[in-house]
Amino acid sequence: MPSLDQRASIAASAHFSDLTEVTAPAAARPMLAQAREVFGFVPNLAVVMAAEPATLESYFHSLKAFGETTLSPIEQQIVLMSVSRVNRADYSLAIHAALAAKLGTPPDIVKAIGTGASVRDPKLAALRRFTELFTIARGQVANAELESFLSAGYDRTAMVAVAFGVAVKTFANTLAHLAQTPVDGPFAATLNELRA
Repeated sequence: MPSLDQRASIAASAHFSDLTEVTAPAAARPMLAQAREVFGFVPNLAVVMAAEPATLESYFHSLKAFGETTLSPIEQQIVLMSVSRVNRADYSLAIHAALAAKLGTPPDIVKAIGTGASVRDPKLAALRRFTELFTIARGQVANAELESFLSAGYDRTAMVAVAFGVAVKTFANTLAHLAQTPVDGPFAATLNELRA
């Protein structure tokens, strides 16, 4: 017999099992079509978010806004990977590891960020550490850690960008857990590489 935790997971998953690109609310379908254009398919988590079209729209806008922060595209993916790893959210970890690699992040950095191993680049290591601490401590980061982040070459705009990235990705992580969202096929290989 499943444990109480397992029963809760099974029940949460069942609430989304009938939701597809076709059965999603009409208001969400244009956004799902946009996701298809970007990825070549509709990501499973986008379909889950489509249950409440306003959240899907807000999430897409938030990701776009995060992409316009002063962090570089690779730094942005490192933030999103770091949050996802700490939150044990394989769904998002797989996507952002694949996107980081596509942007030209060295494979050893992608693997280190995705597994929690040591990062050879000091600035990226500081970004990963600050993001993880921020996520775990819910923003209550010790002054010494803030100073360490700043001394690595970041500034207050980066602090705000990290906080924003943590907020956006935590929403996606928790929803993926709630819905037991399976990793999309195109990203499953990336997750397997991190686990190897």
